[in-house]
Amino acid sequence: MAAAGELEWRRLLHKICEGFSSLSGSPTELYKAYLLKFLDSYSYFSFSIIFTLFLSEDFGFSDVAAGSIYGAWGALVTVYGLVSGVMVDNMGVAMSLKVGFALSLLSRISIFFTNSKTVLLWNVCLFLPMGNCLGIPVLTTGIRRYTTAINRGFAFGLFYVIMNVAALLSGPVVDMCTILHKDKNNAEADSNAKYDEVLPEWSLTGYRIVILTGIIANVLAVLVAFTVREIKLDDKQQAPIAAADTINDSNSNNKATTSVSTFQPLKGSPTQILRETLSTPSFWRFLAVVMITLNIRMIFRHLDATLPKYMVREFGPSTPKGTIYSINPALIIILVPIIQAA
Repeated sequence: MAAAGELEWRRLLHKICEGFSSLSGSPTELYKAYLLKFLDSYSYFSFSIIFTLFLSEDFGFSDVAAGSIYGAWGALVTVYGLVSGVMVDNMGVAMSLKVGFALSLLSRISIFFTNSKTVLLWNVCLFLPMGNCLGIPVLTTGIRRYTTAINRGFAFGLFYVIMNVAALLSGPVVDMCTILHKDKNNAEADSNAKYDEVLPEWSLTGYRIVILTGIIANVLAVLVAFTVREIKLDDKQQAPIAAADTINDSNSNNKATTSVSTFQPLKGSPTQILRETLSTPSFWRFLAVVMITLNIRMIFRHLDATLPKYMVREFGPSTPKGTIYSINPALIIILVPIIQAA
């Protein structure tokens, strides 16, 4: 029995190694996409873990108002994503990433420095979700273009793991910033405390330090995004691409030469692109899957919006809320490659 179990583990490990080997010789854009995924995911998760606490303690929003603002932020990412889909089709992956990460950076900087509820809400409800919808969703399209049918499944699995590595890292960082940073504004406010119309003067609270770390990650993401090319990897199982557009992108550790080609984004009117999308059966299948898994996504979002504040209220401000939050992505990191290889 033990021998059979060991043999199975070796088989899974071999498949995982084969998956990594299948990515060798991939265009540099694939690895840039993974790096951007990590940086953007860190900025997102570190902010989402402390967002409702930040709203209540630094701006005086009630629990209901803070939860509503958090919900509006997430909903608007979806709404803007649907609206901007046509724009992404016309601009392409590379330009969309440049615009999205630059917009997110400006918004995070504004949130970090502001002490105005109005400025905060403008950024949370307009600029930040617009930047978010041009980040990770567009990277997903990029992963598809930078891989082939042979390694695409493993590439997407690794893409998901990298997101969870960033989520895992964000938890301890949140604890370091909010627990170890001792500040008069960092202590847990009483749940019934009310702010006057004039907010306290701006101060570097633990929550703002968390946002600052997200800004640093966002700066790096902008620098990487401006080096991304608009390309598509040749897939031998797909229709051949004109040789005139071919670029050779070699990996020094691989004898084979990976052929990539310049990719021209689709051009068309919003009505035409929307009509073509709605007439595609795969779009409706995707929409059905999204609706089926909606409740699961809600549970994940409550880990961000509800659990940290609950832990602080129930167990005190020194509770390692971020580290406890990191248990979930840690399990995903371990299990996803095993399931993917099985």
